[in-house]
Amino acid sequence: MQLRLIAAVFIAIFLLGSSAMSETYSLDPTYTGDTVYFNSTARLEFVGGKTQNVSGMFSFDHENPEGSIGGLLAVDLRTLKSGIETRDGHMRDNHLHTEKYPFAYFVVDSLKPVISLSVADSIYTARVIGKFYIHGVYREIEADLTIVRSPASSKSESIKVRAKFAIKLDDFKIPRPKALFLKLAETIEVVAVFRGFTGAIYEQIELPEWKKLD
Repeated sequence: MQLRLIAAVFIAIFLLGSSAMSETYSLDPTYTGDTVYFNSTARLEFVGGKTQNVSGMFSFDHENPEGSIGGLLAVDLRTLKSGIETRDGHMRDNHLHTEKYPFAYFVVDSLKPVISLSVADSIYTARVIGKFYIHGVYREIEADLTIVRSPASSKSESIKVRAKFAIKLDDFKIPRPKALFLKLAETIEVVAVFRGFTGAIYEQIELPEWKKLD
């Protein structure tokens, strides 16, 4: 309960702060381009999965990006597809255990202090510090971020965000598949591509009370 309250307070402060300093861009459930990819790219051991069931928001001030950047995404792992239905079932039931842990969460907290954000033609690139929640635990991570601003329309302004980072399955207590057709590398690359709109309604996401791992 205490962690849940802390998470709720964090989100409230985050949203109030971003309203004063920056725009809040929410994902639109009617937009079909938001996708999260989970890729294992070891030689001779490729299994890729993706889902478009993503929700969340992103906060960004293009006039002061170093001082106001953050976000929160929720990814429904029950909809993760790799192209083979049997394999998908095994991944959900035996490895990700999505009946107990149906969602993964990605939190963007801040820019990495030692790396400045670069800007070119309304394209911003940066290294950010955040958290990744999956399989009942979470860890602090670093991710490469690209933000592209789109011209404002009569209704809203939008940005396109691409975040990329790598995780080790063992670090998140995820058992590695042993069967040949389920082979996975130890390291998985996670890529989230999504578009946020100022006019979209943000559905509040409640972070779970999962254990933090060092």
